[in-house]
Amino acid sequence: MKNIFRKGAALTLAAVTGMSAMPAVQAEEALVQPELVTRVKNMIEADGYQFKDLNGNGQVDPYEDWRLTPEERAEDLLGRMTAEQKAAQMVHLTLVSKKDSWFNEANVGFALVYEYIFDSARDAAQRTNEIQELSEASELGIPVIFSMDTEAGAAFVSDGTYLPDEINQGAANDAGLVAELNTVLKEELMAIGVRMALSPDADLMTDPRWGRNQECYSEDTEVVQNLIRAAVGALQGGSELSEDSVIATVKHFPGAGAQTDGVDGTPLTIQEDSLALHLAGFQAAIEAGAAAVMPYGYSTVPYLGGDAVENSADQSSAVMTDLLREEIGYTGLIQTDWGLNFAGAANAGADILGGAGVRATGELIEEVEEERLTDACRRILIAKFELGIFENPYVDEEAAAEIVGSDEHKAVAKKAASSSFTLVKYENAASLEGQKVVIAGELAQDVRALNSGWTAKEPVEIQGTSILEAVQEKAGAENVTYIATAQEVPADLTGVTALVVVGEKSGTHDPAWGAATLEFPQEQTDLVNALKEAGATVVAVVVMNRAYVLTPVAEAADSVLLVYRPGVTCGAEAVADALYGETAITGKLPFQIPRTMEQVENQREDLPKDIEDPLYEYGYGIDVTSFGAQS
Repeated sequence: MKNIFRKGAALTLAAVTGMSAMPAVQAEEALVQPELVTRVKNMIEADGYQFKDLNGNGQVDPYEDWRLTPEERAEDLLGRMTAEQKAAQMVHLTLVSKKDSWFNEANVGFALVYEYIFDSARDAAQRTNEIQELSEASELGIPVIFSMDTEAGAAFVSDGTYLPDEINQGAANDAGLVAELNTVLKEELMAIGVRMALSPDADLMTDPRWGRNQECYSEDTEVVQNLIRAAVGALQGGSELSEDSVIATVKHFPGAGAQTDGVDGTPLTIQEDSLALHLAGFQAAIEAGAAAVMPYGYSTVPYLGGDAVENSADQSSAVMTDLLREEIGYTGLIQTDWGLNFAGAANAGADILGGAGVRATGELIEEVEEERLTDACRRILIAKFELGIFENPYVDEEAAAEIVGSDEHKAVAKKAASSSFTLVKYENAASLEGQKVVIAGELAQDVRALNSGWTAKEPVEIQGTSILEAVQEKAGAENVTYIATAQEVPADLTGVTALVVVGEKSGTHDPAWGAATLEFPQEQTDLVNALKEAGATVVAVVVMNRAYVLTPVAEAADSVLLVYRPGVTCGAEAVADALYGETAITGKLPFQIPRTMEQVENQREDLPKDIEDPLYEYGYGIDVTSFGAQS
């Protein structure tokens, strides 16, 4: 059954009579009937208004009464829940496949959509609607919150707009642009029924070896603070959750950039003189109203002492309770990273348990006091009431198809990519218009490398344009010669411009080259050198997830353009536009570029901007109005 009651005119409560079992409602308040949508449960009419009978008892209970505050409704609902139902609300399962009983019987609280909805936006919306229908059919009818890893945009939907990663956003350093990008993200997530973004990332880039630098804005605390505020405000539509919000989940508390030797999952090397720097972005996000914070699930924080010496941050009371709750004063949701020790995380202060399944509820009931379950569940329910999903958890499947991947959204993604590109060397550049060019390097054909690895995993295919294809489209395929390796380089390329694409393949926690090196592999430096020796004017296009040792490339190439992770959707087209002089190049380095690996090994993992005499300093970038144009 589908029952929809759409918004009506404003009515005053002066005309409303009392309802049995209803807390008092202020008579002077003006009410607007919200849009109610049911597919399973009945609608009840009382006092001239419509309500959803979510528990099927034939009367309007306080938690079903949209006139009450989220806090009042949550308190009533908590009083009707068993310990098992409270524990189930803390479960944040990974939705690779669907089992009906997880929702209509267990009534779990959260689901990470993952590959289960990797299809068209219309189909993705249909699948989330089907699961909300199952949740509505549960005993209490509590809706589920869907989440998505959103570092690269709504990238677990095949036709979503894949946005430039945060590393690009930091290079652009434009809070207004970050707000635009996160508005695009919010609109696409809401269109398919996803109300929780597992982003933005407030980590500070302090060790260039860490592979997740691509998910961070900057190694400058002020930049991180400014951009994180913009991201949170855009996702949530302000400092408080509403029916127009997507929950911003700020990661990875207390700052995961300080990995030992840059190896992900090792103890964080944060010390007394660096703690405030790493916390700065999180404090700014919390001040902006961030509804959720995610402590890091793979690293301990020895400096904080207590259980943070042995436990990862999302299993540590020293991190979550002592520092985040008590010292910083955070009152929102604590969402763990994806782990295994769910009872331990709950006892340490976590509210939502990433990677948990229905079986975890038994563990929680046995090992966690019900008072702690109630505390966590209260925050969860309040957030769900604030989001308005008790009234309407469903989305318009046809509208989703129009919103997701729209031309307007693609334009924002392309503008953001273009604004981020950073020119660190610019010599002998000539206009490419009307010229025959060489494009070289295996990454020139690699679409996935245009984003971090937070997209559907192989063998799932993602659709996008490679840099090679974008240049062929710009110049005409007949005017472009592709060369993969140094062995294929002709003996004489005098007078020819060679665009050589170098850098790392896409990845997440572990970078393709490993954490031990930031040096280009031999085959890439050999290719750059071969092109130069053949007489070409070499333009190095560097796809990068972290600060590489650029020295050999910068020495051999005439120009060096850093494009970072510009986005699968429009990143390659933006690169081609920049190379053909159609867009200005104005980005600035979000980190220092080391001259040697020795410099990297001598810097502290937990301090920003501490490489002495870098090849290029933080904030460096050559502004060019039109690449190759005569000055």
